[in-house]
Amino acid sequence: MKGVWENKWFAVPVLIFLVACTLLLFVVPYGDEILFFNKWREEPYNSIFRICTAFGEGFVYGAIILAAFRWRYRFSLLIALSGMLILPVGYVLKDKIAVERPKTFFEHKGIYGDVVVVPDVKLNSGRTSFPSGHTMSAFALYSMLTLIMGRRYERWGLFFALLAILVAISRIFLVQHFLADILAGAVAGLACAQFLWWLNGRPFFQRLTVLDKGIRKKREARSEK
Repeated sequence: MKGVWENKWFAVPVLIFLVACTLLLFVVPYGDEILFFNKWREEPYNSIFRICTAFGEGFVYGAIILAAFRWRYRFSLLIALSGMLILPVGYVLKDKIAVERPKTFFEHKGIYGDVVVVPDVKLNSGRTSFPSGHTMSAFALYSMLTLIMGRRYERWGLFFALLAILVAISRIFLVQHFLADILAGAVAGLACAQFLWWLNGRPFFQRLTVLDKGIRKKREARSEK
């Protein structure tokens, strides 16, 4: 599989999500997406979206990297590189664009009291909203996993797509990001994963056959002896 868009199970829901977000940007006043979820910020939705947002955090990368060692070191490396790449990309974009977080934005407008927040969730403040790091992380990770699964397990693409989308929505629900932030994060994450997959296909990386070994393959080779 040359690109993640070849997997229709992943591509269709992600494209619907991206198009919907883009259209909403033109019709929903900035910040109203945060207020829209006010009536939904109660249990069990609070707990559900707190769990969803965790799937865009670093410990998920760590767990999947360790699991991938069983199959191929190459897979672990690609996943690790995805996580490593989004860190500087996200930092530079956040620093240069410097968009206010929802908490800061509503405080400056004097209407922070209108926002219903999720209990025990620490709200980030300052000018680090664009793009959403969790969304970028999720789309990079689950795009890469879709590519790794290939055509044999292409239906997993639907699961990965929905997981990435839920992480993105959770960032608005938890009052951490705006709609534009998650849209940019999704596009950046997809781009990072696609770039690394393209890099993996270059002759230099393909010649590193040692990366195509794994713990499971080593055990199978020993058992055959």
